[in-house]
Amino acid sequence: MSVQPVDLNKLRSTHENLYETVVAISKRAREIHEEERAELEERLLPYKEMIRNPASESESEKVFPEQIAISVEFECREKPSQQAVAQYFDHQYDYVLEKITETRVAETEDEDESDGD
Repeated sequence: MSVQPVDLNKLRSTHENLYETVVAISKRAREIHEEERAELEERLLPYKEMIRNPASESESEKVFPEQIAISVEFECREKPSQQAVAQYFDHQYDYVLEKITETRVAETEDEDESDGD
């Protein structure tokens, strides 16, 4: 697959901080990847069971065409990062950052440096 550039101005259009937008997109890409991985594992489970507990010796070394077809199907899918960017541009999700308020402890006279006298 070729590299597909992303318009950074388009990414900045909804939120000013580009870094935060990229982080949000990467988190969504991880979620998509985990969902697809779980689906793949679920669909390949029957074949793994047959390999672990073969009915005959020939079945333990057998390659299942259905298993290969499922694997190829998942390999041909659009990459999670590309899906996450497309979903962001289609406004299928957005992100909100929590405002972090910094509280400073007022320094007291006891905490001031002294000469020890």
